[in-house]
Amino acid sequence: MTLVLCAGLRQVASEQTQADFSQRASVRAVAVTRAFDEALEALRAVNLLFRVANPVSREQFDAFAQPLVRRHGYLQALVYQRFVGAGERAAFERERALAWPGFAIRERRPGGLVTAAPRERYLVNDYVAPIVGNEIVYGYDAWSNPEQRSPIQRAIDSGEPVASPLLPLLQGDGRRSGILIALPVYRPGEALDGVAARRRAVLGLTAVVIDVPLLVGGSLGASRLLDDPDFALSIYANTSDGRRAPVFRHGEAAREPAWWGALTGGGVRRMHREFAVAGGRWDLVVERRPEGLDAHLAELATLVFGLVLSLAIAALVQQRSARTRRIEALVEQRTSALELATGALRLYHRAMEAGANPILLVSALRPGYPIEYANPACARTWGYAVEELAGVPLVQLAGDQADEPAMAELRQALREGREAHVLLRQLRRDGSELVTEVYVAPVLRPDGVTEHFVVTVYDVTTAKRYEAELEHRSQYDTLTGLANRALLADRIERAIGAAGGRPVWTVALDIDHFKLINDTLGRRAGDDALRVVAGRIARVMRPVDTAARVGGDDFMLVLCGCSDERQAAARVQAVREAVSEPLPLDGQNLVLGCTAGVAGYPLDGEDAETLVKHAEIAMYRAKETGRNGVQFYAPHMNARAIDRLALEGALRRALREDQFELHFQPQVDLASGFVVGTEALIRWRHPQLGTVWPDRFIALAEETGLIVPIGAWVLRSACRQNQRWRHAGMGPLRVAVNLSARQFAEPDLLETVARVLEETGLPAESLEIELTESMMMADVEAAIETMRCLKRMGVKLSIDDFGTGYSSLSYLKRLPVDVLKIDRSFVQDIVSSPDSAAMVDAIIALAHGLRMQVIAEGVETLEQLEHLRNSGCDEVQGYVYCRPQPVKAVEPLLRAGRVKPAPVDA
Repeated sequence: MTLVLCAGLRQVASEQTQADFSQRASVRAVAVTRAFDEALEALRAVNLLFRVANPVSREQFDAFAQPLVRRHGYLQALVYQRFVGAGERAAFERERALAWPGFAIRERRPGGLVTAAPRERYLVNDYVAPIVGNEIVYGYDAWSNPEQRSPIQRAIDSGEPVASPLLPLLQGDGRRSGILIALPVYRPGEALDGVAARRRAVLGLTAVVIDVPLLVGGSLGASRLLDDPDFALSIYANTSDGRRAPVFRHGEAAREPAWWGALTGGGVRRMHREFAVAGGRWDLVVERRPEGLDAHLAELATLVFGLVLSLAIAALVQQRSARTRRIEALVEQRTSALELATGALRLYHRAMEAGANPILLVSALRPGYPIEYANPACARTWGYAVEELAGVPLVQLAGDQADEPAMAELRQALREGREAHVLLRQLRRDGSELVTEVYVAPVLRPDGVTEHFVVTVYDVTTAKRYEAELEHRSQYDTLTGLANRALLADRIERAIGAAGGRPVWTVALDIDHFKLINDTLGRRAGDDALRVVAGRIARVMRPVDTAARVGGDDFMLVLCGCSDERQAAARVQAVREAVSEPLPLDGQNLVLGCTAGVAGYPLDGEDAETLVKHAEIAMYRAKETGRNGVQFYAPHMNARAIDRLALEGALRRALREDQFELHFQPQVDLASGFVVGTEALIRWRHPQLGTVWPDRFIALAEETGLIVPIGAWVLRSACRQNQRWRHAGMGPLRVAVNLSARQFAEPDLLETVARVLEETGLPAESLEIELTESMMMADVEAAIETMRCLKRMGVKLSIDDFGTGYSSLSYLKRLPVDVLKIDRSFVQDIVSSPDSAAMVDAIIALAHGLRMQVIAEGVETLEQLEHLRNSGCDEVQGYVYCRPQPVKAVEPLLRAGRVKPAPVDA
């Protein structure tokens, strides 16, 4: 009866509330749609101005549009967008810049507005009202934004206003959202009978910029429709990617439990309405908070009265059955507790039986702490059956071999009845080692007396072995078993501490040419050789000494007990002799040499780091003087190493900062006297050191690998300069560039040469690459193939310093060489030495017989020049004509074409 009466009252109240909500929600919807319609009408009015008064000046536009904006204060701006062609852009920007300095057509980029990129067409915001607050959009190219271009194109094609999707407005740094409604302006008098005709006739568009939150909030606020806190209003629109996004939200509808809506028939009232804005679909949602209790007092009073009456009747029934239920519940509780305890005991027992770690239950009240229970894991750990462990004292299980300190701690914990954690080392039944972590926990009776101990044991034997192995690996080399660098430092410090001021010698030992073993026999053979060498070194070392491998084929020795350099040298020589014993490897007997550098404490350093560094410096010095020797450290070596390091750093900086330059030495044809080519020679202009000659830095560049980028720079710069001379009308000159052995071995040499020729535009026949005999003898077949590839490209090849290297006539006839260059060492004595003259004549005859040209280098006197001319030499270069000169100094000679010789002393 209570429910039927409440339902009737609820229905009547719900219908009244719904009618009131529908009326008030419709008022808000009409206010919103009217605001959009007014904005559209303002747009049509501005567009009409352009149709009846075209052209419209800026002053006419402002006079017409400003009142519309003031009348509708929620409009962001009214804009006229003008189409500007690519050819009109410059004049358009200059004209606008007269009134607006710095004016330029701009487009939006992720970082903001930038000058628009060149395009065939722009749609520029030309008139903006009001300009205050909208300065950023003046000159913006709307056609550059794909999100705006599509709706603009639809408006042009249809002649109707079209709204853009929801866009971030330029005003407010893109944090404000809004839409643009565009309406095209066509050329007066044009026929608009199709899409193509409209596109031809369009001059621009009028647009209204709407800040949606401002428009909706302003229109609703003006009608005081936002003052009611019970109403919430939301508006949704489409974004450029098709998503529905909220653009305006005011208020928030309360959420009530579901039972309240069912009870009162109320809940949140909601109205959803769709409306169109210039072809765009919008959604409006109006919500109203649920009514409070004061709107449902009649229903609540009826419900409460009925509930009180029902509860009174239920209380009488409950009182009669309460006692019965209590008795039944007590019986069930006791029965469940008994079953739970029994099940828990069975579960605990099964868990202990299935445990992977040994678990012991030890009596705390009987002498010796005998074992009362042992799970099956104990048998797997110690090797004793479970039955054998019953009654055995806990301490006896550990055995006599257990760690005494750990056993003392275990006994003390058992006597005191407290927890304990010890690490025990003991033996299994079969005698194997067992390392365990033992946890002891007391079990107390209700009166607080310790009755038992639960002992849990963890077998950590494997983990401890791993720890020991890792500790060994952290201090010893895994390949040779010798000490590593970390242990070496400790051994040096210990030796210094125990020396009492007596000398301690640190030796850096490097196996000479060990890389050849890896390159020819393979890495595995190299590792085998290192193990044998390490064994030999360890064999001749005394127990107080230390041998360490610090990387690759590098070893360090620490020698104690040598009072002077003579004794230290004898010990080092013993090591070197052991290393040099014949080594059978892969069917071959190898004899290895080694280079050693020695530094002694305390004269050469007082700590491990300094001694190692100085020993390595001495070893490098020994390598420089010929390898397979011993060098003791001297202070000047450190200065030399520092100078070398500084030179290497300066060389890298020179490459980055473009401190190199090229000098060119002309090559003259002896028959005609004309300059036919030049040789490019590198010079280093150091900002502090001045000119650094190549003989000081080329070897270092080869060693560090910097010769590759330096050589590439020389090649590119020489080709570029030679092409400039060709364009300047100096004739088909060729340029000769020297290649280093490191460059010649680079796998991308051919690609580098081809790329340089392509970048500079120099014909391949104008480039001559100079090679030395030694760089080709390292791998003759590979060198010949590389040279053939260069020849196929059209590049000329010459052998530099011919006769001073590993000359082989059998290889010479196979090499695709165009030119032989006679070394200056032969030319210097050509007049005074018949032997040198004969050598030169033989080289010229050999070259001509192999269809090669001959160039003589280092010609300094007229006598040398005359002898070479009589011997049939083709070309010469040297001081007799010109020293190597910078570009500006050598250009007059190249322009002259023919040069006259002059002796050096003239």
